[in-house]
Amino acid sequence: MRNYFFVAFLVLTLEIYLSKGFWIDPGYGKTYVVVWNELEGGQELKLHCKSGDDDLGLRVLKPDNGFKWTFRPNFWHTTQFYCTMQWGDGKIHRFDIYIWKRDYERCGHCQWIVKESGPCFFDLAAHAYDICYGWKP
Repeated sequence: MRNYFFVAFLVLTLEIYLSKGFWIDPGYGKTYVVVWNELEGGQELKLHCKSGDDDLGLRVLKPDNGFKWTFRPNFWHTTQFYCTMQWGDGKIHRFDIYIWKRDYERCGHCQWIVKESGPCFFDLAAHAYDICYGWKP
């Protein structure tokens, strides 16, 4: 009888653990990413974001509009989303919008603006989009 209660306790604990997503994502919860179009001159931004598992499709963002998605980082801490972006002259720009090693500690809500010079990350401490990157070659 004692073993029955112990096994039942373990099964119940495991069920709660799995239902909360801890098995997939131990301790990190959902991550939110928003990408805003802040291109100069009122240009539309064509945005296509993907990971190794998900293709979020092509989005066309009007000026001052954004695209938001959520996900749970994987168990192996290798989650990475990259985006290709295009506007005006048609040149394609690429940037890794989420890299677990770079971003897991600094954002659960990752906010980016896209400028012609590159994407800029919203720094909560400074309350500004002041962490800017160049485009990947």
